[in-house]
Amino acid sequence: MNQNVLVRLIHTMKLTNSLLEKLDPRTKIVSFLSIILCMILTPITRIRDFGLYFLLILAIGFCSKIAPSQILKKICILIPFVLFIAMFVPFIKEGNVCWSLKISHWKFDITYEGVWTFLNIIVKSTLSIFLLVIATSTTAFPDFLKGLDMLRVPRLLVMLMSFMYRYIFVLIDEARRLMRARSLRYFGSRYKEQFRAMGYMIGVLFIRTFERAERIYSAMIIRGFSGEILSVKRFRYSSMDILFLVGIIVSLVCIVSGLVNKIEHMRVSGAHLWQGL
Repeated sequence: MNQNVLVRLIHTMKLTNSLLEKLDPRTKIVSFLSIILCMILTPITRIRDFGLYFLLILAIGFCSKIAPSQILKKICILIPFVLFIAMFVPFIKEGNVCWSLKISHWKFDITYEGVWTFLNIIVKSTLSIFLLVIATSTTAFPDFLKGLDMLRVPRLLVMLMSFMYRYIFVLIDEARRLMRARSLRYFGSRYKEQFRAMGYMIGVLFIRTFERAERIYSAMIIRGFSGEILSVKRFRYSSMDILFLVGIIVSLVCIVSGLVNKIEHMRVSGAHLWQGL
């Protein structure tokens, strides 16, 4: 390989050297899960609090040094699935009718409770996806698994996630080969026979997956596998991790307790600090 090509490849594999990439994965896991948990528990009627959540996540995205186009591209891929799930909620949720839609002989009622539930799903899902995109862009998956293991998450669950990440593409290739073999041997038949062939393919894929898993497990036991997740990196808390975690906790406490709203109310009414709190 040419030296210039090798140098260019190394530069493309380098990280962006941002603040989030220097943090311990345990810090990111705890802080991001805390933000998502607080957003889930916050009622959708507190619109101003969700604006503060958005500013907090935006500040985290600024520290990650990720291009906004990259974040928007990933968000736009996932948002349609959320919209497809939530679009029927205003018509299903019972409550006070705010608008009626009549199509031919069918009448659809949209309720206030359904609209609020729809906004609840969309806003919280969008902010959570925004935060998860930042997390996945700044944390390698092996580091994420090692962080879960160091946080005392059940090791069996961590190992299942590790194997799923490593071998899901192998299973996809196996399924593609089965589909290609079926298309080469397919001469046209009824739907019943097509469903039967599809059932055979699912059974064959399951058997091959089971056999491959046994071979992989035997190879790992021979090589001294003990169930421990090994990593080349050595993770330890630093002052930067403590400052980041404290900043996230303080921000969440201020948002959840409504401290920002109380301070603004004191500024408008001219009340004393202790009276407003």
